[in-house]
Amino acid sequence: MDFNTWKALDPVEDIARKLGFDVGSCQGWQNYAARFQAANDRDVGHMVKRAKELVGVLSTGELPVLQAMLHAADFSRQADEISEERTWRRLDYTHGDNATAVALAIMRQ
Repeated sequence: MDFNTWKALDPVEDIARKLGFDVGSCQGWQNYAARFQAANDRDVGHMVKRAKELVGVLSTGELPVLQAMLHAADFSRQADEISEERTWRRLDYTHGDNATAVALAIMRQ
């Protein structure tokens, strides 16, 4: 499995849409991180602010996907902040495509 598999997973597409980010146009992990960072900087923290807003809306299985997306974009500290340091406990609630999305984002291969 690779980046193209990851970006096509329903949870990734859904959360990217909720963030207002076009993950479909990204062409690899480095390109994803660069575009995510540019979108965040261009709007003065827009992506991180939106991620924090989604915390109360996402299911317990979706939240780790959001955290993994932040991690893959080099926003690991912010991913930890939104989980209130409970990242690993939240993974217990992550299954199926959500778990696949998290694993691929962590591996970034």
